[in-house]
Amino acid sequence: MQIGVIGTGHVGLVTCVSLAHLGHDVCGTDSDADKIAQLQDGMSPFFEPDLEGMLQEGLSCGRLHFVSHPAEAIREADVVFISVGTPPRASGDANLVAVEAAGRTVARHATGRCLVVEKSTVPTGTAHRLRRALRRERPDLALELEVASNPEFLSEGNAIKNALEPDRILVGAESEWAHQVMRSVYAPIIASGCEIVETDIATAELAKHASNAFLALRISFVNALARLCERTGADVLAVSDVMGKDPRIGRHFLSAGLGYGGSCFPKDLIALKRISSQLGYEFPFLAEVARVNDETIEAALEKIRDALWNMEGKRIALLGLSFKPGTDDVRFAPALSLARRLLEEGAQVVGYDPMGMANARQDVPEIETASDSYDAAEGAHCVVLCTEWDEFLNLDLEKLGRLMAHPIMIDGRNVFDSDAMRAAGFAYYAAGRPPITEEDASARSQP
Repeated sequence: MQIGVIGTGHVGLVTCVSLAHLGHDVCGTDSDADKIAQLQDGMSPFFEPDLEGMLQEGLSCGRLHFVSHPAEAIREADVVFISVGTPPRASGDANLVAVEAAGRTVARHATGRCLVVEKSTVPTGTAHRLRRALRRERPDLALELEVASNPEFLSEGNAIKNALEPDRILVGAESEWAHQVMRSVYAPIIASGCEIVETDIATAELAKHASNAFLALRISFVNALARLCERTGADVLAVSDVMGKDPRIGRHFLSAGLGYGGSCFPKDLIALKRISSQLGYEFPFLAEVARVNDETIEAALEKIRDALWNMEGKRIALLGLSFKPGTDDVRFAPALSLARRLLEEGAQVVGYDPMGMANARQDVPEIETASDSYDAAEGAHCVVLCTEWDEFLNLDLEKLGRLMAHPIMIDGRNVFDSDAMRAAGFAYYAAGRPPITEEDASARSQP
């Protein structure tokens, strides 16, 4: 099939390379001419495992193209995916200016029947407005331009795998023709056994926000539970394991720590609350989910204060600056929220991340950056594990401790074993688990 993709951010570019990999002729376009030039040279503008290799594969086999002028991506397309940004406004509403502009662009350059697909995360009702914009722009093609919703369920760091081996494919459409077109788009994946869920458009639009909000709810629930564990002496890891053995609950997204970040969960939670409010229902616990997530930063600060007393003049090392492992994305990253609070309290903050340091420096220029974990820890009064990159899980803890002014670890992702930390002489503070104080750590060396 001939497929156009408007927008080459995380969602748009993964859509481009994965559909080309499936055998379609894909043409991506973007308003950023520098990005298009970079993509034409086979270089991804952001880090995502396996993405650059698949980008180069698509370009070399001739199935993937990138153009600056959208007409070239739209003119012959059977399907056009709209994958532009929908950032939150100050009110919490999604900013849909780029979506409307993309729709009008499609209508302006379409030459025949075409399915226009929402790939961006948008509030319920967007398809109706998009359809109206298409018809206003091209009344002569009013019956030829249909709209469908195909929300993405990509996880940064695993986006290529998610795109090619999804848990499910969700398509919202209003005609059998539109559903049939989308079956053709995803035919190889469907043939491999993946379920395609076909709904009306409003259901598909709402399901995306609902899914992300529910995952955020699970994370906030376990973080609130961690606060309770800290007050009772229970271990949140063990409690979560017990909960996860119930098949009605499962273990996924029940890991206490610094909370969620990234561009999706915070934005989609606010958007769903805003949509609900506009429809006359306040959906009250969505605000509580966000409040508990914000509280995780304060909880980490309390542990650092408990360990260090005063922050002024203390050197604090943050391991991990991206919002999750496997990406250089620092949008709403808990590590950067924590860094800002530490800097406000007079601490000297140094950070290291395998991929996200350049983006972190743009967001928080006051952060010093290190060449690796041990460089970050040298002279530090405290280390905070913020992002659970694999390389941090295999640290030489005794070497790390020797480099530090005081061997104190705040484990913001609950990844280290308490006994191993004690054996390495660390004072150790994790979320929802009994701490190892400096007195506990020093006691190991006593006869």
